[in-house]
Amino acid sequence: MIITTYNRRDALIETLVALGNQTIAADSYEVIVVDDGSPDRTFEVASLVDLPCRLNVLRQPRNLGISAGRNLGIGNAEGRYLILLSDDLIVPDNFISTHVETLEAYPGCWVVGGIRQLDSVTDTPFGRYLDQLEKNWEEARKSAPLADNIWEMSWPTARNLSLPARDLRRTGVFDEQFRTSCEDQDLAHEARAVGIRFLYNSKITCLHNDQVADFRSYCRAQLPRTRDTALFCNKRADVHGQAPIARLNGPMSIHDGPALLIKKMVKRVLAYGPICKLAEEAVSIVEQIRLPQPVLCRMYRLVIGLYIFRGWRLGLKALEEKTPLNDINASWPSRVEP
Repeated sequence: MIITTYNRRDALIETLVALGNQTIAADSYEVIVVDDGSPDRTFEVASLVDLPCRLNVLRQPRNLGISAGRNLGIGNAEGRYLILLSDDLIVPDNFISTHVETLEAYPGCWVVGGIRQLDSVTDTPFGRYLDQLEKNWEEARKSAPLADNIWEMSWPTARNLSLPARDLRRTGVFDEQFRTSCEDQDLAHEARAVGIRFLYNSKITCLHNDQVADFRSYCRAQLPRTRDTALFCNKRADVHGQAPIARLNGPMSIHDGPALLIKKMVKRVLAYGPICKLAEEAVSIVEQIRLPQPVLCRMYRLVIGLYIFRGWRLGLKALEEKTPLNDINASWPSRVEP
């Protein structure tokens, strides 16, 4: 079991407590926690947690990102199977056993479990919006049903993922340029290339003890996430260079249609920092007067879209700093349809 964490000590402790209450023998699994340079004494507090299984808490000297943390954990793992888990998921008592049973029933596959939101989250308008986003994403990734509660899936997520450790000898580990997101999608390309399939098992559903379930925190979280998405689309331009997010947020081009050009110009104006903050305030006011959920959802999408646009610009800037501009223009698709 590998968990990377940064500055979320309280959520992590709840996750660790749940991992200590598993149906399998305590001497048959280990938990590795990688503290990614947290300033909140995560390393010291996590090291004191008393679990029936072996607990190994490691510390990065500074914040290096989720990929580097996972790679450190992988390098220190000794088990036949690896389970990657977010630091804010509360797992059921059959979590590890069900992951292992599924892996053994379907050789050559990686297994993904589900996520369920806290009731306190879904009681709020924005929480309901997040819950629907998660459900839509989950359904979109499912393809052929294979058995009760098990589907083949298009792309995995590493928030709740198990795999045979030996598979990483063929795929390699996580690309450490991805500090916040897209690291799992990138590794999935390597896995698919060597014939690995992905399964979704709805029986392995965890409670999402979300620490960024409020609208303002979620908006700001889009900046580093979308930065990584821009890097990912550039790296995998042959497959994702014209993904909807790349088409809507990429550089303006003479090949853009009129509608897309207008959208980009409007975003460029509205994504200015002070305007984004005013938009956040407007959403807060609208929430207080309790407008219908569909109206709120449209406002959420609009403001989140502005932060995604800003995050994409951070990604483009990162690419410019490490790659000559002409090389970026050559690798990025020049034709973007409206």
